[in-house]
Amino acid sequence: MIKLLVTLIVAGAMVIGVVILGGVLVLAARLFKSGGKNAQDERQEAETAQELYRQLEQLESRVESLETIIISGRRDGGGGNP
Repeated sequence: MIKLLVTLIVAGAMVIGVVILGGVLVLAARLFKSGGKNAQDERQEAETAQELYRQLEQLESRVESLETIIISGRRDGGGGNP
């Protein structure tokens, strides 16, 4: 049961990470293509891309914390049965 939980957490985090990374890449591509946009629009898109990147880093940190909790629980003999 724990293995399934760990697998689902890691897989979910990877999917979310790929989606966020894809969003950042799409915004970056738009930013480079947009030669005629004004500076305010470009600044707003850059801020959005930076926020997505920060959220991706937070998600990665949370997944690492969850993995640590699960692994330490298995070492302590938690077994995973509530």
